[in-house]
Parts: sequence; C-alpha cells; structure tokens
Amino acid sequence: MSSLVVRVVGVGDAFTTRHFNASFLVEAGATRILVDAPPALGRALGDLGARGGPPIGLADIDHVVITHLHGDHVGGLEQLLFYRRFVTGKRVALHAAPEVLAGLWETRLRGGMDTLMSPDGTRTSLTLDDYADVSPLAAGTNSIGDLDLEWRPTIHHIPTSALRFSAGGARFGYSADTAFDPTLIDWLAEADLFFHETNLGIHTPLASLVGLPEDVKRRMRLIHYPDFHDPEHSPIVCTHEGERFEI
Repeated sequence: MSSLVVRVVGVGDAFTTRHFNASFLVEAGATRILVDAPPALGRALGDLGARGGPPIGLADIDHVVITHLHGDHVGGLEQLLFYRRFVTGKRVALHAAPEVLAGLWETRLRGGMDTLMSPDGTRTSLTLDDYADVSPLAAGTNSIGDLDLEWRPTIHHIPTSALRFSAGGARFGYSADTAFDPTLIDWLAEADLFFHETNLGIHTPLASLVGLPEDVKRRMRLIHYPDFHDPEHSPIVCTHEGERFEI
C-alpha cells in the first residue's frame, strides 16, 4: 500500500463555471487532510463519490489546511464548521500559517458565526476557538497525525502558503496561488509529485512553467487553471477531479 495518497476534489480557479474550485485530500495511514475549503464544499466532496477511494463527506474531514483567505479557497469553511458543530458534534482541527489565521475570523467568518441564538431567545457570542481546534503552523516541520507538513510563503496579493507533505519517505508539494517563483519551484521539485497553479494576473503564466527542465515537469501537475485552458491538450499534464495519486 502506498504511504501517501492525494485525491483531487476540485481543479478550477476563482472564476470557473466548469469545475469545483481547487482543493484536494492528502492521506497517509489514519490521517486525512483537506487542503483548502472552497465554496460548495459539501457538494464537491459528494461529487467526488467513490472516485479514487471511499466516499468522503463533511463528517469525514477532521483536519483542514487553509493556504490563504481568498473566497475560492476558504468560502466553504463556514459550511464545514457549522456542520461539524450542529450535525456531528466533532470539532475540526484547523491549520494555517499565522499570517493567514490572523485575518480568518475577523475578515471571513465572524459576520455569520459569532452569535448563536437558543430556542428561548438567549444569544451566545463565540469565537473561532469555539468551532475548531486552531493550530498555527510553525516554521519547519509540523506533524499532523501520520503526515509531516512544511510550508513557505508565496508571491500573492495576501499571505499565502505553499505546502509540502511527507510520509513514509514519500513527498508531495503544492504551490498554492503564486506568481512565478523559481525558488519555490526548486523547493517543490524536491517532492516526488507536486501540483502547481497556472492562471492570469498575480499567478503563474503557463509559458513560465513550459520552460522548466523536463525532469521537473514530469513530476508537476497543473491545478487552479482557467476554464479556457484545455487539459486534454495541455503542454504540462493537468490534474482532473476525482483523480487519485499514490506516491
């Protein structure tokens, strides 16, 4: 059995009308981590179904890592946290870089989650710590169950974290949103497999990735690509929703 498994939940960018927003599961041993929680998260997980492994739902997500606070990466977190509080009664372990966590509650979640009303009309004020076990990612290696996780900043509008997972000698990387950064490519290329975004604006142009060495491109899969990008004729192999990678 493989020591590290990646299951692709979504591949699209912020404006997609064809895909779910970019998100995936990383699994090793008894540990499963969801990377980012995009809008329509429950539906995206339901659509994944048994493709690439057993069906997964909101009740099965015990760990989530948030790379940054743009809506296509965090818009489903309220759904996940409410579901776990009101349906399963089990808290999620929420992981993110300190700079990302700093704005999560105030700028993304507080408006819809800071007050709960009881049947008798009394109201209770809550914070993020009432919904999740919040774990800021430290510099260096972070152990999350059977997985180790490293992170580093990317070049993007707001604080954003690239990720590198390892388990049993296997290693997987993810660029998250970023402008083209050769030093980040070198860091990701130490992995056996890595996902890299491509898009317009403060993102990575496809042309910059096409010019990379062949041995790097062989271990790279594109994600977060725009709807006009044709994955079937892409010069670099694209990820597809429902795909499973064993490392």
